[in-house]
Amino acid sequence: MRYPLLIVGILIIAVLIAGCSDQSGSGTTTPVPTTIAVQPKFVAGDIIAKTAASTDTFWLIVKYDTKTDKYERALVFKSLQQTWFRKDNRSETAERILTEKIYTAKVFHADSVSAIPSITPTPTTTVTTKPSGPAPYVSGITPNFGTTGLSVSITNIAGRNFQSGVTVKLIDAMGMSITATNVLATDTKITCIINLNRASAGKGDIVVTNPDGQSATLTDGFTIQEPGPGISSIDPNEGNAGDDNLPVTITGNNFPVLPKIVRVWLTKQNTGNIDCVSPQSSLTQITCTLVIPRGAPVGKWNLMVRNVYDNLNVTALNIFTINNATS
Repeated sequence: MRYPLLIVGILIIAVLIAGCSDQSGSGTTTPVPTTIAVQPKFVAGDIIAKTAASTDTFWLIVKYDTKTDKYERALVFKSLQQTWFRKDNRSETAERILTEKIYTAKVFHADSVSAIPSITPTPTTTVTTKPSGPAPYVSGITPNFGTTGLSVSITNIAGRNFQSGVTVKLIDAMGMSITATNVLATDTKITCIINLNRASAGKGDIVVTNPDGQSATLTDGFTIQEPGPGISSIDPNEGNAGDDNLPVTITGNNFPVLPKIVRVWLTKQNTGNIDCVSPQSSLTQITCTLVIPRGAPVGKWNLMVRNVYDNLNVTALNIFTINNATS
């Protein structure tokens, strides 16, 4: 009996040793690194605009690329029957963060991108006319810029050989053609009005066409800007000389939402500036801290906000009051 018991004991010890050998030598496991995927604000089929009540530029989100963090988007329009359509099949890629900063509102969602039809304009029949004089030439335009969503009064398209009945068109950065109104022309000067309601920001061409069909183009001669910032209020709207840590909140619109690209300061004629430090901004609000020197002149001061990335400024006149220093 002694030997069978000995054999059983040896087998039990062998099993225990085998079980221990399966354990990890270090006793620890290396964690698998994880990343948090970016969650885009918009999805394919969304139609976006600057605001919910916007009537200018609309974009259709075609897709979002997680590898590049970019949207593919296409310009869309609304018909008189309140249906959406595309003028062509072109699209472009744009940075997600910049797209979501400028175009904050989703105004419609289509079940699929293909549900937004591409409508090609019916070609018009042209009648060839014999030129009745020398071709026009464009040397410049004044002013040479405007803001999307607004109309701009052109005081001088300079050049020569302009004819009565001349037409003026702006071709924006996306290729959309905008026909000017109220066109008046002499041989060397044209005045008109260009409506930038649906124009895309960027460089645009000015095309001048005489009634005989001859035309001239000022390539990249006109710049269409995004709207600059606006100020409606500041709270509080007064402080004392010597307040070197006065937090304020500025309310307005079109403020930049990316960090470190806005500057805020108080200004007064014939007086130095007073900075509002550490600004933090959203599209409609800026918070910062005024550092008012004890020797600052009392009275009304102007408030200025600058979008650093495009140097667009806004000034609110006499909006902040500095009082005498407290004892």
